[in-house]
Amino acid sequence: MVNAVIERFQRLDAAFSERASKGERLYGRFSALACISGEESPEQLVDRSLHIRDRMNEGLGTWRSPGRAMRLVFSAALAASDRTAGNFFTVRNALNTRRQERGSRTLSHGGSCAALALVVAGGDTSQVDNFFDILDEITLPWWNRVPAREDVLAATFAATGETPEDARRKLDQSRLALRSAGIPGHHVERAAQEICLGPINGGELAAAWTSLNTAVRGRPVLRSGVGKTGLAVLASRGRGRETADMLVSSFEAVRALRPRPSGQVSARLAMRLTQAQTGSTEPHAAARDLAAILAAQAAIIAVAAGSTAAIAAAS
Repeated sequence: MVNAVIERFQRLDAAFSERASKGERLYGRFSALACISGEESPEQLVDRSLHIRDRMNEGLGTWRSPGRAMRLVFSAALAASDRTAGNFFTVRNALNTRRQERGSRTLSHGGSCAALALVVAGGDTSQVDNFFDILDEITLPWWNRVPAREDVLAATFAATGETPEDARRKLDQSRLALRSAGIPGHHVERAAQEICLGPINGGELAAAWTSLNTAVRGRPVLRSGVGKTGLAVLASRGRGRETADMLVSSFEAVRALRPRPSGQVSARLAMRLTQAQTGSTEPHAAARDLAAILAAQAAIIAVAAGSTAAIAAAS
């Protein structure tokens, strides 16, 4: 029997594939992933995503970030969260205006990453100042910083009403749990920035980490695509053997899609599908967290898109 989350993704992927252009296939797949939590039918979600994308194109023009293809993923996240392009633009403008007034650091992609996260997580313009306060609190030294990730994390914390002190405390607790479980040091920070947004099963983290590493042994494409950081993120919820089985079955389901995604894309999709299955008793609820961090995946999608552009053009 096909898992409900995987089946939902397959239906959404087919719906986006039918409507998206050939050059948007990759982005359509991540858009399908963003829509797993949506309560409407796949066809309705695709319709709303494309409508929002058209409004974003009108508002952003040719050169503003996110780029035209990536706007489909942003729009899908907004559609799944029952938000609009207007919500996105209002928050984006407020962020950039307040940034200039405060003299804060430049936001990634013109504030689009932070705006998407804040809006999708249920926030509004009243939380803009708290966003900058949290960003100041959690900013890492420049040599260890991924600005888009920090923007997204600060925006999500702000949208959920956390204080800067709360954000710092949750990050520190996540780092401690990962280190205590034996996660390699250079993977701790990236994983902590994701798992601090939800519950962490510290008691089972180490065992789950071992189970997941065992599951990807002999599967180099899956192991490389998910990476140690991704495995640490999945391990944070415990249930190691069950999660490992979900990861492998999700990967096999994604690889069965046509046209077949590249190995890296398949592994990343499988990881997020596994998160959606393990994050809540409601099968699609965990994908709401995914929507808040979609902007942080822009670099991953861009790399994958670049590596497959020649194949897509020739197919």
